[in-house]
Amino acid sequence: MFEIKENTCPPKLIARLPRLTNLIASNPVSQNNVSRGELGVILYYFYLSRVLGEEAHAREAYRRLENLLRSLTAGNAADLMNPTLAGGLAGLGMALEVLINEGFIEDEYDDFLFRLDQSVFDNTLKKIEKEDTDFLHGGTGGFHYLYYRLGRNPDVHAYLHEYVRALANVTHSYGTGAYINNIYVRGLSQPGEVNLGLSHGMASSVLVLLNLYESDIERPLAESLIRKYIRFILAHRNDDVYEKGRYALYPNTVALRDGHFGPAGETSYQGGLRWCYGDLNVAHLLHKAAAVLDEPLWAEKAAETGLATLAIRDIGHARCHGSLFCHGATGIAHYYDYLHRISGLPEYLSGYDYWMQVAVGEFQREEEQNLYPDISGYFLEGAVGSGLVIMNAMLGEPGYWEKIWLLS
Repeated sequence: MFEIKENTCPPKLIARLPRLTNLIASNPVSQNNVSRGELGVILYYFYLSRVLGEEAHAREAYRRLENLLRSLTAGNAADLMNPTLAGGLAGLGMALEVLINEGFIEDEYDDFLFRLDQSVFDNTLKKIEKEDTDFLHGGTGGFHYLYYRLGRNPDVHAYLHEYVRALANVTHSYGTGAYINNIYVRGLSQPGEVNLGLSHGMASSVLVLLNLYESDIERPLAESLIRKYIRFILAHRNDDVYEKGRYALYPNTVALRDGHFGPAGETSYQGGLRWCYGDLNVAHLLHKAAAVLDEPLWAEKAAETGLATLAIRDIGHARCHGSLFCHGATGIAHYYDYLHRISGLPEYLSGYDYWMQVAVGEFQREEEQNLYPDISGYFLEGAVGSGLVIMNAMLGEPGYWEKIWLLS
């Protein structure tokens, strides 16, 4: 593991942590899930106890977790009764995986998790078969969770084999590559549009398949799909309107017109910097695929793509929306730190440093204008994710929580 540099958490960000904690405490969430609910807040308080060395925060987190599980058992947590990562049982499973792995709670949930695993598998497989391949709200996130259960539940091995075969059945060939649809975003998309990003598109499927390939799950088929999906993505490199520091090398989405795929719209190459989609996703999957499948050319393209994003410093061109994790300054900074750790390229740390400094200004602006206090308890769009990024820097190492969001 490459350590975060000691000086990369500005004192103003450290001072921001108690204010974020107060915002979270003052704006209770109404849901239970990991992305916009109690599970994210529970993770926050457990990590806060580690950073500050204050056991009271751990006790508060454990109390909240016990209340949530009691509500679920009593049938009073209806919002969790779906298989998805962002809003349902896969997210609950991943949260427990994080808490157990970090040593925050005892590993005493086997019976509960075995039942959860079966439910997640049954329902997410149906989603994949219907081409609902969304990472956050569809089938892919469920199988991402099940991957982390491989060493604990012997049934999961068969579940994951079934996933790869099901994904192959909904894969569409195109030239030497292939693509998959995502019906979850169909209502928001053009006819024939294919999303290439992590939160709602093909990047997440590639990353899940790479994890499964490394675990010897359907290796020949998984490798074939990975290579075809990557060929499809690379075929859409921006060779026309690219301008360093403004445009992306790869589009967010492509659309099928007259039998050929091309950028879905005028802004397709203006994805900016964010966890959910854009060139950081492409660099991520290429860095990882290059290492797993020993493809030096992909490593070159990963470095080209990722390092080119460092020229994007304008908040507008970055499409940076505040301090938040999903598509804001702390999430951008964390992604650069992650890319540094998986690639070993020191240049990525300049991106981490820069966007952590931007986060200082964004936090200040949000406080002065009283922006978004009601969603402070959200993970991806609120103070939870931002606070955890600050805690990483204070601890000098990344938390296991990042694996929830496919930074694994």
